[in-house]
Amino acid sequence: MRDDYKIKGATSALQIDVEKDLVEKLKAMEKQTGIKVSELANTAIKRFCTHHSDFLPPEMIAPKRG
Repeated sequence: MRDDYKIKGATSALQIDVEKDLVEKLKAMEKQTGIKVSELANTAIKRFCTHHSDFLPPEMIAPKRG
């Protein structure tokens, strides 16, 4: 399961502002698990995008299979 958090493919930096308590939680999670904050955030953002595809323009939404 730890491999689920690994970043696959090319990366690009993105600077964002998040609430202070979220930063503290991510740092605590990194310390507890050994998984980098970047990998935790990448996984969380992927999950957000999956569940909120209605935020995406139509051309970025993958066609449904089957």
